[in-house]
Amino acid sequence: MLEFFIKIVKFISKKMFMIKMARIDELLQKYEYDEKDDFERDNLSERGRVKDKKDYSNADNVSADAGKKVKIDLKDKKILYELDKNSRQSFSQIGRKVRLSKEVVNYRIKRMEEAGIIKGYYTLINMSLLGYFTNRFFIKLKNSPPKKEKEIINYFVRHQKYWWVDSIDGFRDLGVASWEKSIKEAYKRREEFLRKYSNNVQELNESIYTGFYVYGRDYLIGGKKRFSKAINYIKSDIGDYTDFDLSLLRHLSNNARMSVVELATKLKSSVTVVNYRIRKLIKSGIIERFRVMIDLSRIGYYWYKVEFFLKDLGKKKNMLDYFAQNPNIVYAYETTADVDLEVEFEVESYEKFREILEDIRERFQDAIESYRHLLWFKEHKILFFPDD
Repeated sequence: MLEFFIKIVKFISKKMFMIKMARIDELLQKYEYDEKDDFERDNLSERGRVKDKKDYSNADNVSADAGKKVKIDLKDKKILYELDKNSRQSFSQIGRKVRLSKEVVNYRIKRMEEAGIIKGYYTLINMSLLGYFTNRFFIKLKNSPPKKEKEIINYFVRHQKYWWVDSIDGFRDLGVASWEKSIKEAYKRREEFLRKYSNNVQELNESIYTGFYVYGRDYLIGGKKRFSKAINYIKSDIGDYTDFDLSLLRHLSNNARMSVVELATKLKSSVTVVNYRIRKLIKSGIIERFRVMIDLSRIGYYWYKVEFFLKDLGKKKNMLDYFAQNPNIVYAYETTADVDLEVEFEVESYEKFREILEDIRERFQDAIESYRHLLWFKEHKILFFPDD
């Protein structure tokens, strides 16, 4: 009995030691960042990212006060970067890459979830391989006070076919996109909306994505150039999949971190089968990436969009190559609209946005005829799978 008691004491002592070491590890990481953070802030211009001298290295400074920027450190950003590359990574896998213990990674992720920085995890599914295309509306409203605008937003959010709904600050008010399998279906969707809200629509621009490029958020790790590979989201072929795969994708689409055990339970299958089907969906390109949904406003970033009208379409590939290298560019599009090329940035300030935009205008002055830009300010819905 005494021997058993001694073993229990040793086990508890070992666990306490591990927890203590995890805490020490975290404090050491904070200290390491503090020195670098002070250096970075001292080298920022007066109108740069950081406008106060508060301690941005303290991981416990995270606050969930509504509407306020949340302070995170470099380790948090590295965790967000890893989650955006593959949100199904375990705490241990992420920990090895960011040099933190799995306990600390778990703690930091939960803290960012509670603070509203992490809104969820979704699977980037290549719907073109399932026979769908994206039909997009840009809408300018009229006769629409805030209550009516909210009603219209809710119409799109609740509609099963619309997968993306976003509010705009600029020359438009809303951007929405739906999954469609035919032009006839897309036309029907447009007519449904206009029959209900035509008196509130001043302008509606409709287009279909012909090229959709998704880039990694390399700016989170302070990269001057991009390390992650671009994804061309539009494919011309139909992929190989089963009804089981569709059910699996439906579960993963809005919860990319759902465990294999839970997936197997929900699908009345085995862990082995679920693992195999996920690997096959990744290999076929139907699953492109498992991502994290970040509330950019909570970490002090802004989401800008620029639409370019080109006088030399032959330079489009060169521009896309440039976009693929810039760490702050997160999406680029080719569509059937009158715009030749669209690009989206995530930046820490308007000054940073102008810096990148002016560099593009300088580099491609022989190709660009004109441009216009807007600011996305609230994402109401994103779901890379039809909700029906």
